[in-house]
Amino acid sequence: MLLLTAVIFGLSVKGIAEPDIWWHMRNAAYLLQYHAFPGVDTYSFTAAGSPWLDHEWLSEIPFFLGFRAMGLQGILAVYFAVLVLIYAVVYYRSCRAGADCKDATLTTLMAIFLGVVSFGPRILLFGWLCMTGLLLVLDHFQRTEEGLWLLPPLFALWINLHGSWVFGVVVLVMIIASGLVEGQWGLVVARRWSPSELKKLLLALAASLTALFVNPFGYKLPLYPFDLLFRQPGNMRYIDEWQSVDFGTGKGKLALIVIFALLVAALFSRRRWKLDEVLLTGFALWAALSHVRFLFFAGLILVPILAPRLKLFPPYQREIDKPWLNAGIMAAVVGSLIFFFPSSPQLQQKVDEASPRAALEFMQRQHLNGRIFNQYGWGGYMEWNAPELRPFIDGRADIFVYNGTFEDYAKATLIQAPFEVLDKYRIDYVLLPPAQPLTYLLEHSPAWRPIYTDKVAVLLERTPATAAPLKAGSN
Repeated sequence: MLLLTAVIFGLSVKGIAEPDIWWHMRNAAYLLQYHAFPGVDTYSFTAAGSPWLDHEWLSEIPFFLGFRAMGLQGILAVYFAVLVLIYAVVYYRSCRAGADCKDATLTTLMAIFLGVVSFGPRILLFGWLCMTGLLLVLDHFQRTEEGLWLLPPLFALWINLHGSWVFGVVVLVMIIASGLVEGQWGLVVARRWSPSELKKLLLALAASLTALFVNPFGYKLPLYPFDLLFRQPGNMRYIDEWQSVDFGTGKGKLALIVIFALLVAALFSRRRWKLDEVLLTGFALWAALSHVRFLFFAGLILVPILAPRLKLFPPYQREIDKPWLNAGIMAAVVGSLIFFFPSSPQLQQKVDEASPRAALEFMQRQHLNGRIFNQYGWGGYMEWNAPELRPFIDGRADIFVYNGTFEDYAKATLIQAPFEVLDKYRIDYVLLPPAQPLTYLLEHSPAWRPIYTDKVAVLLERTPATAAPLKAGSN
């Protein structure tokens, strides 16, 4: 597991430039300063005053506290620790399911690579940590018929951390449903719950659903995931991680490997499949192939099911183990993590490679004041580092979907109606990466001129003679 920890560490450092962490930390700073939740948008100019729900408020606090204590190193420490806990549970569950430790290591490594799409200061990591907690409790219950009392407090915590609690409810319902029948269908077997087991499970489900209302927003928080599903189509249409898996990409090829591994395990392993394993495998594959962001979830579910069916290494033999060599390797891994833990300047350099730091500093030095059309992922960075320069859009997405700003952003960046959108919002400055179609178009338009350029960002200013006309009744 410590060797896997070294892999997790290397992948974690690369993810430090996650763009949404900045507006999340601003939310946490507001909460800790004023002891109140932001109820309306005060960050952007396109959604200013719009009602807004900080539905992931509890996950934002650890990142902010880590940043306040250690800067970017603190942010890295928080999500690295969460990732290690998550995959330690995956490894542990694989071993408890009967996998050899070496097979469990290899399959857990597969889960890590599946989940790399979410490696970084991502709020959803706390949701997946809760998922591993749910799976541990259910495993324990199936062995001992005890421990379900932990589920209601887990869901009360989960609802305030992240909207992935919906997946937890689905997993719990599938586990319960798998024990409503008994029989054998080829290699698939099902055992019916005893009356006392079923009663405990149903009570735990009811109490967990009730616990979802233990939150500062009442019924609005449990409804939010369904709001995302039914009221935010633009969010899923344009954001990459909500797209289906493309098997031509690295992530897609890895997902294909996992699917083939499951097929091989089903064909060549005589180990029986429990009905709940079949249901969870189908659900995890459907979710992951439908939306890239759920490849992480698939790794949590599939690997402990797959690991005991793969016999890739000779069985573990305690008598030939070398404890001192193992201890030396473990100490070397721990020492390497400490020695190679990046400094704040090193992490800042990685952030600067993906963020318009120099461009914002130029705007501040020049005291530029006007409406800014910005890259979607840069809005949060602007809100944290230059709050006086209010962005057009940021990674919250929802409020911008509600008022049509998100759709207008897509029309501009996809060159469907770029000049119409910029005129509609009376944009004075455009801040975009160099290699974007809209950037190229504006650089070659007489209505715009570049006033700052570097490897990360181009800042364009509307030429005075082509200022957007002020419509009657607008302000």
